[in-house]
Amino acid sequence: MKLQKILKYLSFGTMAVIIVAMMAATVAEKLHGTPAVFRWVYHNPVFIILWAVAAISGFIYLVQKGTVKRPFTFLLHVSFLVILAGALITHIFGESGTIHLREGEESADFELDDESPATLPFSIKLEEFAIDYHSGSKMPSDYRSTVTYLPEGRQELISMNNIGKYRGYRFYQADYDEDGKGSILAISHDPWGVGITYTGYLLLLISMLGFFFQKDTTFRQALRRVSTATAALLLLCMPAKSATNDVSKALGDIYVYYGHRVCPFDTYLQEKGLDEALQKLDQMKIFPLADSTGTLSWYAAKDNFPDSVYDDDELWNFLRKSPSVVSSSIASGDEEDAVRVLQGIKAYQEKIAADVIPSPAKVKAEKMYIRIARPKVQFMLCLTLGILLFVLGAVLLSKGKKYPAWILWTGAAIALLLWIYLTLAIGLRWYASGTGPYVGRYNIMMLMAWFATLAILLLFKRFPLIEPLGFLLAGFTMLLASRAGVSPQIMPLMPVLQSPLLSIHVLSMMMSYTLFGLVAFNGIMGVSVRSSEASETLRDVSLVVLYPAVFLLTFGTFLGAVWANISWGSYWAWDPKETWALVTLLVYSFTLHGGVLKPFRNARFFHWFTIGAFICVLITYFGVNLLLGGMHSYA
Repeated sequence: MKLQKILKYLSFGTMAVIIVAMMAATVAEKLHGTPAVFRWVYHNPVFIILWAVAAISGFIYLVQKGTVKRPFTFLLHVSFLVILAGALITHIFGESGTIHLREGEESADFELDDESPATLPFSIKLEEFAIDYHSGSKMPSDYRSTVTYLPEGRQELISMNNIGKYRGYRFYQADYDEDGKGSILAISHDPWGVGITYTGYLLLLISMLGFFFQKDTTFRQALRRVSTATAALLLLCMPAKSATNDVSKALGDIYVYYGHRVCPFDTYLQEKGLDEALQKLDQMKIFPLADSTGTLSWYAAKDNFPDSVYDDDELWNFLRKSPSVVSSSIASGDEEDAVRVLQGIKAYQEKIAADVIPSPAKVKAEKMYIRIARPKVQFMLCLTLGILLFVLGAVLLSKGKKYPAWILWTGAAIALLLWIYLTLAIGLRWYASGTGPYVGRYNIMMLMAWFATLAILLLFKRFPLIEPLGFLLAGFTMLLASRAGVSPQIMPLMPVLQSPLLSIHVLSMMMSYTLFGLVAFNGIMGVSVRSSEASETLRDVSLVVLYPAVFLLTFGTFLGAVWANISWGSYWAWDPKETWALVTLLVYSFTLHGGVLKPFRNARFFHWFTIGAFICVLITYFGVNLLLGGMHSYA
């Protein structure tokens, strides 16, 4: 018994030290740079030994405690041991670096990540490098290197999300030279570590799925104890469409190269306003022109045009003077003339750039989307209603009473209207852009609000408290989405973000963040109520939500590792967002171990911990993006 206690405190205590070390490392990386932090922390033998101590002592503790009798719980912990073993093997035996090739050049020499030289056991020759662009845009959609492996002479195409494989080495398209004649390939050689790590991922997935079917788990016990208590109310107001005159309508109908893509001018109008658009019309890229090579680009009236334009006086006058004619016509009150000129610009655009301008259906969808994109009224109503219901719920719960059924059903009906609005906004954007809501703060906040309202609809009968918590979370996320600095503007995805794994990764992460947000609000209610019985009930509610939340975060994190390995050859790079996702996972895992960690059996301590733990979620998403940076700071 004494040995069990020593092993328990050794395992959890060491894990707490690791968590603090990772937190500090992300800050130190910002101050002192990545190489220093890898030297001080991530690749430091002490850090590696700490992981080994936590893993081995935890495993022995599980065996001594008889966890083997609960197969999926035991397998869950074993899978982490396998993952750590794979990571250690990769660290010791794996190698990675980059090779720079020019077209027609062959080489076997490359540079390791620590900047030391290395040599491949074969040569690789770059036959051709090419860049694909988004339609009508100068933003790359893919980079492609055609290479030949020598002396065998086997040829292969390497592009973003399409890796090259030869003799146990993997090659990834990493970068290219500015002149488009050279390619930079990332190289990875890890014959054992990846396979062992992926085996751990598979065991992890199997154990997480099996856990929910296992008898007498803490999750099932909490689910049986959960009782009812809550309610809701809400109203959905769609933003009113602002009145438009003939000029703004005609201006909104033309196309503009804005935000690295061709879009209806109405998108720019909704972002900047009519007055600013008219003032800067001669600076907007609204004229498509082909250069001497036949490449189509978009120009503003003030730009230098291709040489062929200067040989055509009529075309030159049209391109150079049309925007000023529009402005002067409006200033003189002749709006009909301004509309006529704008219609002429649109006709010219459709004639010259028919292949790159969006389809009429997508233009219509984008115009509708851009008018409803900012949920300002919705977030104010959500927050107001959520706060009122939160207070009412705390009062009723303290008195041992339940919400009246009519309040629950009214709240569900309003949540349905909100969910329809969010589905429409997300769906229209998805259709207009051709890509799902996977990246960008606006997209992610709207997606979290969508999950929050969906949670209300699915769970309000069983867990009435979901209504005020869901409305509060939806309100806060829509508040962030409606901020002036968080643009709903549709942008093409960078090549590395076009992997199909991205959508599943982001959905898993956002669902977990949404559930953690609900648990945090539930924690606030848990410390607010006076009744210890009510606080215990709320702890059970949190536990029921926390298990799927932690499992979704775990799944999303390791699926992201698979995506990273496919995209750039490294399944874990200790990037700040990766590190904080792992910190969040480990911090929340403490809440699931109330059976062995006595403080978490105290309801009020549990609630305070879940409130504090949500700070990790906020740092993972917002703190990394705004303060710490890294390769994931786009999200």
